[in-house]
Amino acid sequence: MKKRILIASDIHWCHMDWYGVPTKERVARFFRHVEEEYEKDPFSALLLLGDYSLDHWKWNIKGSWLANGVSYTKKMADAMLPRFAKLGIPIAMIAGNHEQYGETLWQELTGHTRTDHVVVDDLLFILPDTFGGDLDPAEHSDGTYVGVDVDFVEELMARYPTHKVILCAHHFAPQRESEAFRTLVRENDRILCLFGGHVHRSNIVPLGEAWGNKTLLYTGHYSYNDGKNGPVTHCMWGFRDLVVEENTLTSRYITPENDIVEKDTPIHHPYGTQDIFVLKTKV
Repeated sequence: MKKRILIASDIHWCHMDWYGVPTKERVARFFRHVEEEYEKDPFSALLLLGDYSLDHWKWNIKGSWLANGVSYTKKMADAMLPRFAKLGIPIAMIAGNHEQYGETLWQELTGHTRTDHVVVDDLLFILPDTFGGDLDPAEHSDGTYVGVDVDFVEELMARYPTHKVILCAHHFAPQRESEAFRTLVRENDRILCLFGGHVHRSNIVPLGEAWGNKTLLYTGHYSYNDGKNGPVTHCMWGFRDLVVEENTLTSRYITPENDIVEKDTPIHHPYGTQDIFVLKTKV
């Protein structure tokens, strides 16, 4: 009955290095660690929730796509997807706010769609595009948040009427979402929880009564800690898994073993887990 899914986001292959590790080496570690995690305990799907790059970016030297025509997203797709295809599992690769390519160009660069869905037995993972506004921009920006397309979610739920639902997006901003989406999450018991990236943290956020007491789980990062939750080791490079058994859903933030440097101090970070979430259910 056990099903395991791996969820990752915010890898940011770009011009910047973090924690004393060159970007190409860091990205190579991400690839290797996903593969090693599969060897330890195979998962049934891999969900990638965006920000593979800084292709579109408002600040400093600006995003690489408009500045000099370089797509790190394509570099990521070309290097990553053939490797992960060898795992023989479904892979979703939706866009983040730093990949503001329109649907046509996104598909050309990645072979994937900006929105997606993945079915694992009786689970339906719905992946909306919450940064789908002002695509293919002519000026540097950090993306336009548009929230969840409720019609997209409801259409998929109607197509799979008996499946339990887990919503995964690059980002969910509850205070900016529509009342229609809030009502859907609150009143539909098929929706178990939500996963989001973007904030580079792994914390667990109860959404309260307005959202039917559902929970939003953040997927961490494989780039840089935003500093809001303490030192880098509080949310080191990693990804979340989701383990679904007969009456229980469990998610952990997994941090592979890594050696980094923070402020000239070498740090050895051991393999570990944190921010564990358990939901009693009847999946």
